[in-house]
Amino acid sequence: MKTITVIGYERATVKAIMDQLYEIRLHEDFDLQALTVNDLPNTQLAKNTLVVALSKIVHSMTKPYLDNDTPVIVAKRAINYGNIRDLLELPEGTDVLLVSNMKDPAVDTIHLLQDTGIHLNFTPFYPGQKADPNIKIAVTPGDVKHIPQTIEKVINIGIRFLDISTIIEIYNHFNMTDLPYNRLSARFFNSLISITSQLSSEIYKTKMLRNSLEGIAHNVDEAVVLYTGNGQIEFINEKAARLLGIQSLSMQKNIENIVPKAFLDAFHTIENDADVFKDIEDVTYYMRKKSIYVDHRFYGTLILLREANEIQKLEHQYRRQTKKKNFIAKYSFTDMVTTNSTIENLKQIARKLAKSNATILILGETGTGKEVLAQSIHNASPRSYYPFVGVNFSAFAESLLESELFGYEGGAFTGARKGGKSGLFEQAHKGTIFLDEIGDASLTIQQRLLRVLQEKEIMRVGGEEVIHLDVRVIAATNRNLEAMIEEGLFRQDLFYRLNVLPLYLPPLRERREDILLLSNYFLKELCAEHLRPVPRLSDKAKKAMLDYHWPGNIRELRNVIEYVIHIADDTVNAELLPFISGNKFINTNKVHSADLEKMKTFFTDRGFLFEIKGILEILTHADTKGLGRPAILKALQRKGILLTDQQFRYRQKLLRDYGLITVGKGRKGTLITKKRKRIPY
Repeated sequence: MKTITVIGYERATVKAIMDQLYEIRLHEDFDLQALTVNDLPNTQLAKNTLVVALSKIVHSMTKPYLDNDTPVIVAKRAINYGNIRDLLELPEGTDVLLVSNMKDPAVDTIHLLQDTGIHLNFTPFYPGQKADPNIKIAVTPGDVKHIPQTIEKVINIGIRFLDISTIIEIYNHFNMTDLPYNRLSARFFNSLISITSQLSSEIYKTKMLRNSLEGIAHNVDEAVVLYTGNGQIEFINEKAARLLGIQSLSMQKNIENIVPKAFLDAFHTIENDADVFKDIEDVTYYMRKKSIYVDHRFYGTLILLREANEIQKLEHQYRRQTKKKNFIAKYSFTDMVTTNSTIENLKQIARKLAKSNATILILGETGTGKEVLAQSIHNASPRSYYPFVGVNFSAFAESLLESELFGYEGGAFTGARKGGKSGLFEQAHKGTIFLDEIGDASLTIQQRLLRVLQEKEIMRVGGEEVIHLDVRVIAATNRNLEAMIEEGLFRQDLFYRLNVLPLYLPPLRERREDILLLSNYFLKELCAEHLRPVPRLSDKAKKAMLDYHWPGNIRELRNVIEYVIHIADDTVNAELLPFISGNKFINTNKVHSADLEKMKTFFTDRGFLFEIKGILEILTHADTKGLGRPAILKALQRKGILLTDQQFRYRQKLLRDYGLITVGKGRKGTLITKKRKRIPY
């Protein structure tokens, strides 16, 4: 992967730029590194990296730390036009301070605003300057903390993002001429809609701004048509002209006279702010319609359309590229819904711990939300714009886990890729790795993990080169590690390396005030996802849920809610709850050959197939009462299959989800199903 290193003066600016690059998905084509000038003395830049300095002054401050042959691009920065509405309401010639962290960015921002057609009397202000006490209005591109106390009104236009020309310059530097314009234009096209929705009619008609908007709109992938309330075409881009069969881009014509009737009918039948698929002359189009208001008055209608097969191609390409790179934390502390004082206190502590680089150990029963907490910590940390990589020690066979964690060199073992493969630790570089169910790690893996935590370095399987890492580790388990130490199943030195910043998540039964709160939260979330009306919980259902002990905690609660929204009408009665009715969420679908292959591939990829065969073989010869977990584990040991209790539970859950076994409660054992008897392995 080619590497880009973004260097700025302040961390907030660098983070905003990194967010922009991730938003337009440059991380799919490049490895992205983010630094401030203060980081340079203690940082080794990646080899063959392209440095993107966020200003001229940053470039000059960076030079002493760069090799002479390190390529550098000084970024061109663009105003976020969607944020300048308050500026437009100031009378022309008003005295304002343009506040920034340094002189050059302040002057650059003034020039950008003036070029846009904003005629105010700007005075640059930055640390070290003396403010004119007569100026009471300040404009700043995100540098609010530098605003002097004499200012009475602040207009924050937000951090200046990279101009699209800089993005294109990056691709050109690496001779990547086949540019992904669909991604590069997405952000800037969204700005087009924002501007037309928000800016006043006077600024909308400003010549320079209009020319800029038209230049962007002509280069986006969507066909764009904008027409006024009386049908007069205000704008149409080149792609729309080609798609609609219009010979010229002449404006001021009535849409009824030049757009084919089939498309006109489609435009008129789409509801406002809706996106739909329409079939026109045997071609399926994806269309979006939006009403544009200027100063709260209806201005016109914006239509965006493209052929559906183009979207399908992009989706397939995106899924192929991101299938193994989906290392993004999607949860934050706002997703931890609670009224429980213990959880609120835990969240406050976790926010503070997020600022540290020290290892965190999360303890709690299964289903209590340990991964949600881990992702929330990552998103609140300085590493939030780097990967979050999760690995579940119960979800991999022992034979595969080492190579998954640490990677391998080509030819390290039979079936290894020719060029080798990076492990999850490498892929988490600069970010966070989440070691879930750490209590299920073998002593061999524990030894290697100890070295990673001590030395901050790894060595691939079959390799000789030491790879240095910068990774924040968050571990989690539902097991009693101290008891495992006494039994010789967990290394004491590893425990003390992990247990630096401990956090404990209480089970749901200890936070009963959250049961109905979470139930209603999941009802709204899942009903919106499945496009269903939200049912209400009856009083008896509420009481049953409050009385239930919830061994599966929040995960079980969510599963229960998802189950009842599919079978309930407008009310969820107590008898519908699966822990009352006795339903086990068992999949009883018929088995098809394609399903068998998919199932076999799933187990094989995780190294489970031998273990799964062993479990099914043991249950096949069991009596009709079934077998309990201890009996199955002993029988597996006789076959040479050693699994921890948690690892067996995970495989048991997979077999149940596939409908191959039933798992009874209490003394009831595990039984195979009729579906299993049709499986040839």
